[in-house]
Amino acid sequence: MNENPTITAIEIPMHILLRRRRQELKLVQSKVAEALHVSPECVTLWEAGRRRMDLSKLPRIAVVLQLDPQKLCAQALAEFHPLFYATLLGNCTVVLANIQQAPA
Repeated sequence: MNENPTITAIEIPMHILLRRRRQELKLVQSKVAEALHVSPECVTLWEAGRRRMDLSKLPRIAVVLQLDPQKLCAQALAEFHPLFYATLLGNCTVVLANIQQAPA
């Protein structure tokens, strides 16, 4: 396992993880959408990787798909907001170096 928390090992991108887990549970997109109070089209876009889910929905997504909410939230932060993830869970020195290297 990766011992450096600022570099995450995302084995499967979030959108693929969500689709695979929904299929494993034999849930249709419309049932997931209903449980999350979103449209089926929204779930389709999430699973296609064409739209990011609102981070506030992650705990409920975890419940519906029977996933560990902390791991799901950590993966979403690492994938969608890597600097925020590194600031919270990683080495702040690396974060500052990345910010200083970013073009203005």
